[in-house]
Amino acid sequence: MRKIFCSAAIAAQLTMAFTSVAPHQALAASAHAHKLRSPHFVVTALEKKGIRVIDLRRKAQVYFLHVSDSAGTEAIVAIDGYSAEIIGLMVLALGPGVVATSTGSRGNHFVDLSYSFGYEVEYSVYESYTVVTTEEISITEEYTEVTYEESEEVTYTEVEETVEADLDSGTAEDVAGDELADGNNDEADAAAYDEVPDHAADEMGVDEASDDVADDGADEAVADDGTDDAGADDDGMDDAGADDGGDDGMDDAGADDGGDEVIEDGGDEG
Repeated sequence: MRKIFCSAAIAAQLTMAFTSVAPHQALAASAHAHKLRSPHFVVTALEKKGIRVIDLRRKAQVYFLHVSDSAGTEAIVAIDGYSAEIIGLMVLALGPGVVATSTGSRGNHFVDLSYSFGYEVEYSVYESYTVVTTEEISITEEYTEVTYEESEEVTYTEVEETVEADLDSGTAEDVAGDELADGNNDEADAAAYDEVPDHAADEMGVDEASDDVADDGADEAVADDGTDDAGADDDGMDDAGADDGGDDGMDDAGADDGGDEVIEDGGDEG
């Protein structure tokens, strides 16, 4: 009886230990570290394009920057931290004499700060994202490690790839970063594919799996024909000349000599 009581007490203590884990500790356990291009790298790359960064924020793997150009036009630019690619832009204010380029008229890629495209974010939403401090920007490493939950990952419709939009184009890390960014957008890509007609989806390779199944069925049909031909010789169809072309190879291999000999011997004796 005493052993049963002790076991029950131990079980109760373990239960209390698990339930006493603070919410923030459980959150930390579910979050993961991710290696992104650093704020310094992103800011420096934009400055080389003549774009001045006024403020920088981040949500999961995407940087959002309040920027301006020499003409005085201001915009919010979205940059994927994995691929270092500009994936969206929303014009906030046009500089003196600057005319906005109509959205959609130049495709779904970066042109300049007067052209909205891709992943657009309102300023009020932008303000809710995590602030990247000047101290963080001053760290001159090319990469940084950030922690966030997988559920926070930003998904977006992929944009057209251009040299102007790719901040690390031509570097050794470019391809690896692009692959990571693509992997994060499988859900968005699947949704985009679901919206296109079936014949267009086929062209994009959506039905490759079903095509493979169909091919396998066709292959099995061919294999079955070979098997049937081998067995067809037993009833004397070869002698009638119905499928000589397919069975000659089988006869040469000796696969059905036994069947033919029985039939032929019986015929000769008669």
